[in-house]
Amino acid sequence: MQPKTKSMEKIFKLFVFLFLITIISNAHVFAFNRSSNESFFLATVPPTVVSPLYLCQNSVAVPLTASPSGGGTLNWYLTNLPTEIPSAIAPTPSTTIVGSTTYYVTETIGGIESTPRTPIVVNVVADTGAIADIFRCDATQVTTSTSVFFDWSHVVGRTGNSYDYSYSIQGGPTVFGNTFLSGQEVFGVQPGQSVTFTILTVMGLPCYPTQTLVCSLPCVTTTTPTFSPIIDSYCINDVPSILPTTSTNVTPITGTWNPSIINTSTAGTIDYTFTPDPMLFPCALTQTLPVTVTPLVTPTFTTIPAIVCQNDPAPLLPLNSSNTTPINGTWNPAIVDTSLLGPVTYTFTPDSGQCTSATLTTAIITIDQVLTPTFTAVPAICSGDILTPLPTTSNNGITGSWSPALNNTTTTTYTFTPTAGQCATTTPLTITVNQKVLPTFSPVSAICSGAGLAALPTTSINGYTGTWLPALDDTVTTTYTFTPTSGQCATTATLIITVTPNVIPNFVDMPICSGSVAPVLSSTSPNGITGTWDPPAVDNMNSGDYVFTPNAPQCATTKTIKVTVNPSNTLVSIAWDVTDAFSKNQIITISVNGTGSYLYQLDYGPFQVSPTFENVASGIHSITVKEINGCSTPITENNVLVIGYPKYFTPNGDTYNDYWNIYELKDQSDVRIYIFDRYGKLLKDITPLGLGWDGIYIGKPMPADDYWFTVKYVEKGSVKEFKSHFTLKR
Repeated sequence: MQPKTKSMEKIFKLFVFLFLITIISNAHVFAFNRSSNESFFLATVPPTVVSPLYLCQNSVAVPLTASPSGGGTLNWYLTNLPTEIPSAIAPTPSTTIVGSTTYYVTETIGGIESTPRTPIVVNVVADTGAIADIFRCDATQVTTSTSVFFDWSHVVGRTGNSYDYSYSIQGGPTVFGNTFLSGQEVFGVQPGQSVTFTILTVMGLPCYPTQTLVCSLPCVTTTTPTFSPIIDSYCINDVPSILPTTSTNVTPITGTWNPSIINTSTAGTIDYTFTPDPMLFPCALTQTLPVTVTPLVTPTFTTIPAIVCQNDPAPLLPLNSSNTTPINGTWNPAIVDTSLLGPVTYTFTPDSGQCTSATLTTAIITIDQVLTPTFTAVPAICSGDILTPLPTTSNNGITGSWSPALNNTTTTTYTFTPTAGQCATTTPLTITVNQKVLPTFSPVSAICSGAGLAALPTTSINGYTGTWLPALDDTVTTTYTFTPTSGQCATTATLIITVTPNVIPNFVDMPICSGSVAPVLSSTSPNGITGTWDPPAVDNMNSGDYVFTPNAPQCATTKTIKVTVNPSNTLVSIAWDVTDAFSKNQIITISVNGTGSYLYQLDYGPFQVSPTFENVASGIHSITVKEINGCSTPITENNVLVIGYPKYFTPNGDTYNDYWNIYELKDQSDVRIYIFDRYGKLLKDITPLGLGWDGIYIGKPMPADDYWFTVKYVEKGSVKEFKSHFTLKR
């Protein structure tokens, strides 16, 4: 029974082992309650997450991830609230706002959800432009002669970060790695090789951009690949040589050419570059071979003339073509014979070894007879007439040009020179130019304006016919132009006819007084015109018109003047009126006893038409009245009184304005003038017959100030009183 028991034990152990494997694979914890003999499952294991996560602001986010256990289903939550319903779709974080957001995830296995919810903290970091401000190749930190050192010890951000990086040695594979250091040494670098190092990400700095730097291990010496001579010039579609991939140096250098084979299908020059193997020969230099492919050309000749004139010197046939790359060869016949008329074919055979597409090239040279150009004679012209351009093709078909330039002022012989390439000689042609003669005419005597003109002759004294312009004008001096009729070799001629303007005798109208001595009418005007009057004498009692007629042959017009007889002694007497004494605007108005027109004068000033004078100063004035034509004796009055008072005085002893008084009242002997200060205190009473007030009161000078006065006077038979003030100035 013992073997059977052991067999059952093995079966039982196997069952337990498989059961445990099943339990473990479903991430459950199996438990047994001995008191109740019941078994049950514990909580499901939570999923595996990476937290916290760092995202750069405004970067493109992807859905969150978590690693469930085998067979588990993920449940995603936005909060930790018990009432939230989970989603099977992983949320995609927002990166627009800087800050921290917590998301939650569970997994469900066999209908049992893991607890508690597993948080995933997502930190959105502001993009501050954090970069490695010093990312450099640092030769001072290398530890071997076959390594380079990349240093980024000054990364902007916090220290102690984890850096993901990659690098590749020139021509080698890419290596990925992670480090918490701020630098990385790359080993196994040969002289001349470069290493490309990239900082991919920085833990905690999601906005850190990828940084790439290339560091090289310098070559101690360099080698230039050398090759046996390679053909570097071909004709198009020639069979090219093969470019060697190994140099002829003592230590051969292998590499590749770019382009890899020589192409002769296209004309031009192409550089072929040999690049040594960078892994085997990093310190070997590149080598360049320029290869020129020349196109096939047909020989062309630009110096061989198509036509040669008979018996001219024979042109030489060129042994090299006119192409950009000349083709050399030989001609048959080798020499041109110009003695025989007609075309001859010459054949060019290229020498071998040239890029030419033709084996034979021909040229035809025609020997022509020499001709003399013929032209129709040109009739003589007058100097200055238009010359028609001479024909550039002769009557017998020869083209060419003339010299010198046409000249229509003098007789000239012109030479026709045939255009090159024609078998023709030069030819002369003379054009006669007759000089023009000036037509002559007898002068025309000067006339007075309006006297009339006889028609001008249409044939000159020396026999040339023509016409005159402009039309005759007997009112103004004019230059007339004679234009000969066409067909005559004559120039235009001019003739000036002087027209003297008629002068107006400058006599003027005259007024005279009735009964005065009659003036004598002069027979010569002030501007020197002589003549006679009608009537011949002036009537001193009656007004009338008198006509002056100039004597012949003076160029002058008649003149009529008017003699006006004015009445005499119309001014009998004058009177005047003055505004009241002390008026602000003193006005004198004059009245006349008489019939006529008068002029008025004040104090020998200018005479005026108005009898009124305003703003007249106080004092005695004279007035004068006269008849406007002088036919009455003027009347003058010298006792016109205007009563006013001085507005100020200056008692300073200079004899000017030292006293204040109203002298215009001196004819009224009983007038008293009382002077007061501004407070009404009587300072002085004076009479117009005395000197006046000298500014003294009780022996003392009064100060500069305004002072007041009162005066009683008689005007126009009435007693009047006037009060005002004046100024004492010191």
